[in-house]
Amino acid sequence: MIKKEGGTGQKILLVNIKKVGFVHLHGLENYQKKSNIDLCFFVTPVKPYDNVLNYAKKIDFLEIVISENSQEEYKKIVQKYTNAKIISIDPYQLAGRDGMLDGG
Repeated sequence: MIKKEGGTGQKILLVNIKKVGFVHLHGLENYQKKSNIDLCFFVTPVKPYDNVLNYAKKIDFLEIVISENSQEEYKKIVQKYTNAKIISIDPYQLAGRDGMLDGG
């Protein structure tokens, strides 16, 4: 899904999220417009539903990483994208007020 590789000045968003839902994907699209991020990684212990995954595939700057060990995944991403600016936010910032409805 990722189109770009870690260039200098690249902005990467890391989000540790319990369960990815449509609200988070829509929120990510809005966040990208405002913040102009180049890549986003959702690290989640639970595989999203197929309809959520299908929608996520259309977001070319997003990669969903399914892992129980989010800290290990963060380390891998930071090591791979050494010249990038890494930003980490709470998933509720993406979901907005609807976050509680979607299991954020």
